[in-house]
Amino acid sequence: MRHYTLARPVPRRLSPLRAGVIAAVTLASLAGCSASATTQSHAKSTTLTIAMQQAPPSLDPAQANNTFWNYFDLAYDPLIVQAPDGTFQPGLATSWSYGPNNESFSLKLRSQVRFSDGTAFDAAAVKTWINYALKYPGGAAPGYLGALTSIDVTGPLSLTMNFKSPTPNLPLVFSQLLEVGEIGSPKGISGKTLSTGTDGAGEYELDKAQTVTNDHYTYVPNPYYWNKSAIHWKQVVIKVIANPNAALSALETGQVQVAENLPITDASAAKSARQQVVAPLALMMALDLFDANGHLVKALGDVRVRQALNYAVDRNAIANLLGKGYGAPLGQMAIKGDDAYDPAIENQYAYNPAKAKQLLAQAGYANGFSFTALSWNQVQQDTMTEALAGQLAKVGVTLRPDIKSNIADVTSAFSSTNYPAAAISWGRLPAVFQYQLLWGPEASQANPFRIKSPTLDAIYDRLVRAPNSQSSAIAQEMMRYLMQQAWFIPAAATPLAVFYSPTLTNVNATQTRIQDYAVEDRPVS
Repeated sequence: MRHYTLARPVPRRLSPLRAGVIAAVTLASLAGCSASATTQSHAKSTTLTIAMQQAPPSLDPAQANNTFWNYFDLAYDPLIVQAPDGTFQPGLATSWSYGPNNESFSLKLRSQVRFSDGTAFDAAAVKTWINYALKYPGGAAPGYLGALTSIDVTGPLSLTMNFKSPTPNLPLVFSQLLEVGEIGSPKGISGKTLSTGTDGAGEYELDKAQTVTNDHYTYVPNPYYWNKSAIHWKQVVIKVIANPNAALSALETGQVQVAENLPITDASAAKSARQQVVAPLALMMALDLFDANGHLVKALGDVRVRQALNYAVDRNAIANLLGKGYGAPLGQMAIKGDDAYDPAIENQYAYNPAKAKQLLAQAGYANGFSFTALSWNQVQQDTMTEALAGQLAKVGVTLRPDIKSNIADVTSAFSSTNYPAAAISWGRLPAVFQYQLLWGPEASQANPFRIKSPTLDAIYDRLVRAPNSQSSAIAQEMMRYLMQQAWFIPAAATPLAVFYSPTLTNVNATQTRIQDYAVEDRPVS
């Protein structure tokens, strides 16, 4: 699984690293994309311009780094497409199926598809791509496909992947959300051209002549694309604008039509300028109680204490503080629409300071205790941690935030055993991935003390083998146990916002697919 350290895309696009370190960018740098009112008016029907906060270190989709999703999505169709309603639909694969115990996965591929270099897309190309992605330095594929033992090409347009252990959720892995299924051409792999150019089977391809690295990236239609009706623009430009204020101004003046992941605090200004706002809940803001065995702070080793801390939190207040009207209180480590979400436990820890004090007294901490929590001064982690400190103080517990500004320092500290707790802003993912990343014994980035629960592990073993029809019930069982153990203090669900021009339609970021898939964006007719 990819390392976001503090936030793990639902699936997709949920890393706080996407927020990045904000740098100043002047609107003058947008000249050349929109030099006059006449040009702007014409561009509305021919050009889609998207503001992104960061440029990718490489254009190779084998990174599967969803911080940079638009750069990949425009040029690379996925094997499987996640639709706005959350269902999985055919992409380059027309059908797929699991074998017994989720230990094999078979695909049938679309015929008469070509890459942008003109070569044929087939099962051999998919096999070549997966093997390449598994070896890509720092790529995400090994985290998703680590149990893969072999790939059998069973026909020109069919293949079966074999795994040494159950590997569920592969439709998500091979979708545009997690990007492993965005297939690059074997010719691009062998020619080592994918880092600076594109060679996929998607709607568009990079036009290097109209691209300036780290400033703007221009995509034009792929002449070999199999579905011409899906190409809605003569060109799509991704403009790198690190400063949210500059991005919002560019949107308001028509220099861009879409601005991704601007702070939700800008929503009012965007609406006042007659821009559209979609803000699906994307991040779970919580305090991870690493030290649930009491290694550094004895009190945290008592489940009654951890439960007391949960009762002491006013989630509505924190949601209003962080979400500015777009957030929601978070009573478990899942959001409605996630497979592990159980409505029966959403109010399990309803705000009850008296109950918190009672449990603390029962555990022998009537006079409270103190502990330190690691935090970061981005994506509102610092604000949440300070708010939690104020609320816990009301029940006699002293929370000392250690807020860092350098992401490298945060990453290093996060995986150490020097902190009993840490703030997290975690992206929504299926329960299997959450176990692997957050609360399983090998989840070093969120379980540095390697706390192990045989009960939880047994639930996980059933979950990875379960057919899709049974998986949600088992995932909810896992969540009920996790919240009873109170290894986390969930606080609020917050959005990652997409602002866009009213000249666009079909900008489909939803609660079940939280990111806009730019190839679907189209002009209002």
